[in-house]
Amino acid sequence: MYSSHDKRPLFAMPSPDSSGSLRNLAKSSDVDVGLRDHLVDLYLKLIHDKPHTLFHPPTLKIQAHEGTLPKTILYGIMALAARFSHDPKTRKRTKEFCQYAKETFQMNLLEISLENIQASVLVGNLCGAEGEPEQESLFFGIAFRLAQIIHLPSGNSNEGPILREVKLRTWWSLFMIDQWSSAGLGVPKQLTDDDSNALPMLEIEFWKPTPNLHPPDMGARPGLWGYMIMLAKIFGRIQNLHQRLANEKLSDQEAEYITKGLSSNLESFMEALPAEHHFTLLNLRAHAAQGLGRAFVALHLGYHHYATLLYFPYLDHQLKEISNQALYSGRCKYHAAAFSDLLKLSHEEEECEAVYVIVAHMTVVSSAALLHTLLFGEHLELPETRSRLSDNFVILLKLKEYWPAVEMMIERLFTFQKVCMRSMEQIYIVDKWIVKFLLQHAFPMESSAPSHSLSERGKFADDALSVLR
Repeated sequence: MYSSHDKRPLFAMPSPDSSGSLRNLAKSSDVDVGLRDHLVDLYLKLIHDKPHTLFHPPTLKIQAHEGTLPKTILYGIMALAARFSHDPKTRKRTKEFCQYAKETFQMNLLEISLENIQASVLVGNLCGAEGEPEQESLFFGIAFRLAQIIHLPSGNSNEGPILREVKLRTWWSLFMIDQWSSAGLGVPKQLTDDDSNALPMLEIEFWKPTPNLHPPDMGARPGLWGYMIMLAKIFGRIQNLHQRLANEKLSDQEAEYITKGLSSNLESFMEALPAEHHFTLLNLRAHAAQGLGRAFVALHLGYHHYATLLYFPYLDHQLKEISNQALYSGRCKYHAAAFSDLLKLSHEEEECEAVYVIVAHMTVVSSAALLHTLLFGEHLELPETRSRLSDNFVILLKLKEYWPAVEMMIERLFTFQKVCMRSMEQIYIVDKWIVKFLLQHAFPMESSAPSHSLSERGKFADDALSVLR
């Protein structure tokens, strides 16, 4: 199997004699314990329980300390975390750790185990972060198939409660990854949910060194990750709506009917969300005090992003036969603005910042909706819109320092602007191009023709985007 970029075999088994990094692998595996523990802590703080939840944190720390953590998992964690270190020497080792993670995974490719599923997820995340979408998809595909082979999350009576919950969380992480990666790569989903599995438990209880865990209870109150999963299921249906629109399988009226149902789903979700999980500054700080600030932010960023996606098609002012066009267009603008405000706040409040890589794509979508307002909104809307765009761009530039793939995502926004400027009357008709922009975040976009000369509003947009150049 070969990559379309460099034509090198992705899974040719490495030879210790031909790979310099593997010649040093034994030596490099004895990582400085201080650095190891620092990076494991950074991973748990900034990444884990946001885009995925794979481990019981106290057990992960013990395994790392005792040297019993599989090398691929250790290197994968270190590669994800090293980019956030304040030490320049540690940041420079990011690619080194990433390479070790890939090589040790290849050496254990045939191992069918929970640990190899977790390793596949970590390495897949690393590939996505480095702008290698084909390899990302390949590693995620391995994780999906391994999970199906071992019938995750099913266990047996001999398994302890921690392992059962880890299996459950790993399964739901794969479900979430499948929703996002299938959209990002434009490939079919691999996993289905039959509602037979319980949702992850309360994080604050699970994080205890010896939690009082019981067998999963379908009626038990879930943790934050459980609510993220509920939203992800709605996201999957939003994807389907966009794809059917792009393939001209729905009329505008049929799409409006489905949109109304999905809008009700989002409203019902928010109504059912416990009061302490609704977004307020007080709730944010309360979650942050428990170590849950970033997960709380991830939940609400996801909510606003999914809503922005749902209503995005109604930014097209030509949908005159759609009775709710103005309502849905307004909702799109509202959620794009709310996303921007929350993202900015997350970087101002301690223990709350959202820095995982998919935040960049969500920020680009929010920025695209804000650009629409800059181009076509009322004059009174312009000052706040410019301010929010500037806030978004500050975060994008920050994320770009951590994740190489963000540069391509930023370029997608430039391309989007060019396509918008091609016509000041007909912008957001939902065709295959716009669906790719909204969902297929793993690949660059191309515009088929140069933009026309800029109008006054277009110059506003061009000036705003110049910050990212």
